[in-house]
Amino acid sequence: MKILAISNLYPPNAVGGYEILCFEVMQAMAVKGHEVTVLTSNYGGKLADYPNHQVLRTLNLLATEDNIYEPFAASLAVRTEINRRNIATLNQTLADLNPDLVFIWNQNFYDASLLEALERSGRRLVYLLTDNWLIAFYNGNFIADYFSREVYATADRWRTLLRRIKRRLAGAAATVPTLRGSAIFASRFMQQLYREAGFSFSDSTIIHHGVSAPLTAPVPLTDRSQLVKGQELRMLFAGRVVEIKGIHTAIEALPQIIQALPSMRVNLSIVGDDRDQSYLAQLKNRIEQLGITGIVNFAPPVPEADLFQLFQEHDIYLFPSLYEPFSLTLIHALQAGIPTVASDVGGNPEIVLHRQTGMLFRKADPAQLATQVINLAHNSALRTSIAAQAREHASDFTFARMIGQIEVHLSAVFEKTL
Repeated sequence: MKILAISNLYPPNAVGGYEILCFEVMQAMAVKGHEVTVLTSNYGGKLADYPNHQVLRTLNLLATEDNIYEPFAASLAVRTEINRRNIATLNQTLADLNPDLVFIWNQNFYDASLLEALERSGRRLVYLLTDNWLIAFYNGNFIADYFSREVYATADRWRTLLRRIKRRLAGAAATVPTLRGSAIFASRFMQQLYREAGFSFSDSTIIHHGVSAPLTAPVPLTDRSQLVKGQELRMLFAGRVVEIKGIHTAIEALPQIIQALPSMRVNLSIVGDDRDQSYLAQLKNRIEQLGITGIVNFAPPVPEADLFQLFQEHDIYLFPSLYEPFSLTLIHALQAGIPTVASDVGGNPEIVLHRQTGMLFRKADPAQLATQVINLAHNSALRTSIAAQAREHASDFTFARMIGQIEVHLSAVFEKTL
């Protein structure tokens, strides 16, 4: 197949995992013999050539050059001209390459008019949707309401149910286009979120993302029937230190854990990017208020290749996110066999099966998180069972499996008559 992928960013210009995933998928498709071209922006200025696929860095983002997250302060006339040039570039690229299908990745910082030009092009389209960027384009009120009321609200089952009913009604009433393209969702959660936001596609499928297993484990697997350091319970959080990751929930749970385990030394390592200094200050202030300063330590992020060893050095992995479409870090944790306690939001329950491959707790509920940690600390048989089942379950989430399913889906779209 001749595949044209369209993304806002592409390595070596990247700000997150979405762009890296795009590169890895397109590289894999090229290795499989497909003719791959990527149309992306010139944002970031870095250049790189890849031996088996072509990258065209000819689009322009509606973004501030030095900081992509700062508001773009251009005039309406400048924005209009950028959009006009982007559409002209897209149409020329389609004419020059005549691709069999167009694979649409994150379009944040482009205008919706670029998507609309794609929909008008008559080409076979496939959307890769691992987050809510497309909802933000056409139903911003829905996603703003979802985050303010659902993600950052405290746990309350009845209010949550009412909010979900309200969201479904609001999504159905919104003016959201019916898109010709096929959609690949990273999780059942994301598929349902798009439905509630009022979106429909020509068809859709769920393809869970996957990770590459290390050819050889860098260190031996930890025996989970014992704690790593005797009577010390070593807990770990690894990820961005930002509010949406729910680290404050883990910190609020610590006094209950400490009280329930008087014979154990308890500590929590928080490993990750802490550039959100405001949130970091809030965490440190709360730690001081709770009198657990010596219990929590912060460390910089580690490369993905070092995660396996980091997991072996700890007893329990905490994953208290408030919102999580589908987490590759969770899969790495299962692959490493560390007993995991995760919030029950988003795609987490599609990875962590309660009391089988990990423990789930209600989002933003420190007491429930503490209870699950205490259960694991007291029950060596449960830790051992979860570690074994987690490693087996992780084998379902491989990169090779994901690529195979993506190729099958793209081939099915290609074979459909336009």
